[in-house]
Amino acid sequence: MKDFIAVHTFKSTDLRDQYFAAAGSMSETELVEMTTGANAVCMKNWANEQKMVAYCHWKAVSHEAIIEQLGDMNNFFDTVSDEMTAVLNFEELRK
Repeated sequence: MKDFIAVHTFKSTDLRDQYFAAAGSMSETELVEMTTGANAVCMKNWANEQKMVAYCHWKAVSHEAIIEQLGDMNNFFDTVSDEMTAVLNFEELRK
């Protein structure tokens, strides 16, 4: 699978708040299951409940696979993703 950085832009402040409320009520296992599929796996998520965007690192076969994996979450935000062909993990290099 390829590396993608996705920018998820919330469609409104109400939808953003609903998203964080829903995500906050889910277990870690449920969150992992919801973002893990055969063609797209969310690796990391960066978000701020006061901002209108969230960022994710995905391993996926395509942008479309990310959208498909998000499923109903697409109701909360629009997603733009870019394939990253050069990935350097400094955390691994420091070991």
